[in-house]
Amino acid sequence: MRTGMAATAAAVCIVAAGAGAGLPLSDPLWDWMRPAATATGAPLGGVVPLCGLPGAEDGWRGPVERADWLGSEGRHRLGDGWIGLDGLVALEGARDGGTQVRAGTALRLQAEIVENLTVHERLSVWSGSDERPPHYFSTYHLGQEEGRHLYADWGWAAWTPGRLNLSLGRIPQTWGPGRHTSLLLSDNSPALDMLLFSAAPAHWLTFTGLTGTVASDSATYLSMHRLDIRPAASLRIGLSEAILYCSDGLELAYMNPFIPYYPVQWNERDDDNAFLCFDAEWCPARGMSAWGELLVDDFQYQTEYDRPNKMAWTLGAEAATSGGAWANLEYTRIDRYVYSQRRRCNYYLHDGRIIGSGLGPDADRVTAGAGYAGLWPLALEASLGHARRGEGTVYDGWPDSVSSGGPFPSGTVEYSTTAALELSAYPAAILEVHGGLSHVWVRNDGHQPGEEGERTRGWMQAVWHW
Repeated sequence: MRTGMAATAAAVCIVAAGAGAGLPLSDPLWDWMRPAATATGAPLGGVVPLCGLPGAEDGWRGPVERADWLGSEGRHRLGDGWIGLDGLVALEGARDGGTQVRAGTALRLQAEIVENLTVHERLSVWSGSDERPPHYFSTYHLGQEEGRHLYADWGWAAWTPGRLNLSLGRIPQTWGPGRHTSLLLSDNSPALDMLLFSAAPAHWLTFTGLTGTVASDSATYLSMHRLDIRPAASLRIGLSEAILYCSDGLELAYMNPFIPYYPVQWNERDDDNAFLCFDAEWCPARGMSAWGELLVDDFQYQTEYDRPNKMAWTLGAEAATSGGAWANLEYTRIDRYVYSQRRRCNYYLHDGRIIGSGLGPDADRVTAGAGYAGLWPLALEASLGHARRGEGTVYDGWPDSVSSGGPFPSGTVEYSTTAALELSAYPAAILEVHGGLSHVWVRNDGHQPGEEGERTRGWMQAVWHW
């Protein structure tokens, strides 16, 4: 019986048109879906949130069924379809060189227009005494004119007949199994405007491809494609490729998701920013999982120039009980010059933020996380992380003078330790409340030797569903 449930969970996860695709990536419940899948012994798919949701059983039934309700029908009928409307109010306080107060509100709309055709939209507006947004609000306008705090966080239409998904619009997603970061595509930058195609031609195979705009006013584009392969219900392997390029217009060769980008870049175009990524997650037994991700930005197969490799990798493991408890440990290392490139327009950035891991280059981090949903409708989550950051940044580019060797991380290393606690409550179908508190201790703050700093942040949000 349990083996059958695990196989069913695996089948659900590979169908891109699964009901859970409507659950927003920014929803705190997504932190619980991967541990819930660990508890079943069948890892989630490699593309979140398009991969669907895990099976619901035992102590995980509350979070999984809530996520399914938020992402699927069960709202108000609209002809032959349905419509859901959410509202959010947030309040946050921060102590960082003085006390700061931030507040925001957002409106989310989700509707089925006709069978298999859905639309998804969220608009948000916020204000902050330090011109920074509250938790889970877009930072898109930071660095631009003050007061520009109205933003379309996402908005897309999805056509999902059977095992196909064709979507057009501003679509948030992450690729890879990481619990605390993703190396190739993460939610560190605002959602990209894109054309997305995914298909599951077999129960063990899922394909995803996209072409998006990174900076339309400077003609910078990103194309990505990915294969998720399941040789067994307990094992998922992901193979991904990405290319970021500057061009007078969209490059049709890169828009073709069915050919490899590297030969095109090597033979037909000059010096675009290409990446290869390999990831996998394995559940050796119910309640246990391990994962890894390897990003290859630049691998030096020629040695005469003594150039360093540009690599990043993540390793992690997780345990989850049938009663709704989980704990994980994850380590990430990113070499210097990863995400950089010779041409500034090819830096792996969207709105000045790395499209991959927010940890950034020339850095590593170990993070421990734990959570408990056994007191549902309450859910508690805690994390503790320690990071080392060198002086290298994505803006270093890829100078001709660079050579292999040297310390990692480089220069005066900044050390930071972060402790965070989050509590969520779901007292009714129409209401949920979230809150959190985090504190950061920093040594060699700003890479200044002996400089120490501390930062505290507390936040609370209330969400209504109609």
